[in-house]
Amino acid sequence: MVYQHENSSKSYDFRSRHHDGFIIGAHIHEFSEIFYVKEGVADVYINGTHIIVKENHILFIPPNYIHEYKTSTAQVFCAVFSNDYIPVFFNTIGNRQIICTPIDISNEKEVIEKLYNLDTSSPLLISGYLSIILNAILNNSKFSAGEFSDGILYQQIVSYISRHYTENISLKSIAKRFGYNEKYLSFALHKLTGINVRKLISLYRINKAKELLSIPQKDVSEIALNCGFSAINTFNRVFKQLTGVTPSEFRKGA
Repeated sequence: MVYQHENSSKSYDFRSRHHDGFIIGAHIHEFSEIFYVKEGVADVYINGTHIIVKENHILFIPPNYIHEYKTSTAQVFCAVFSNDYIPVFFNTIGNRQIICTPIDISNEKEVIEKLYNLDTSSPLLISGYLSIILNAILNNSKFSAGEFSDGILYQQIVSYISRHYTENISLKSIAKRFGYNEKYLSFALHKLTGINVRKLISLYRINKAKELLSIPQKDVSEIALNCGFSAINTFNRVFKQLTGVTPSEFRKGA
């Protein structure tokens, strides 16, 4: 499972691509995403649930949902965008959790096709077209306001880690924050992602470090501290464990 830091933090970022077949492993990011099937049928997995997306149907994938695509033949369109394009949508759903369900978008097909070719030079058009599409999704979606499922719990924890990764966080502190038994929390997350909480925190920190290592003027020791590591030796050891190279080697090859 990969945390995509390139899809986080930026303002008015928008990227769209066509794919003839689309296979990408489990990943997660802070941006929103729409996935549209133009022709064929696509297999999508969201928070461990298998979803079949048919022709002319669209999925909205909110921030911090684990998702992966396994389709070799369908023609699809995927757009990833920063959440500042759709503030009204998020204000409308409030604290509710949207249940990802394919929505027939035939009536908005023309809007989808116009959205295909836009880039960040057209922020007002992007915002307008996204609002039309998300209005259709909002009117045809169900929401969960009940207890956390494992997937929703994971989203909350990743969001928490993204805000506190520079601090001394641990399984114990996260369990206390969300009111869960430590053993249950560890079991639930391992079942969903295949990794434990400690590794999840380390993955987030190291992925953030990769981003900072691309800035030449940033000192490696400074990066380690900025990413929540109290000692440079620990940072170097964990970085190599998770990437196979040292921070200095990564910087040279970046």
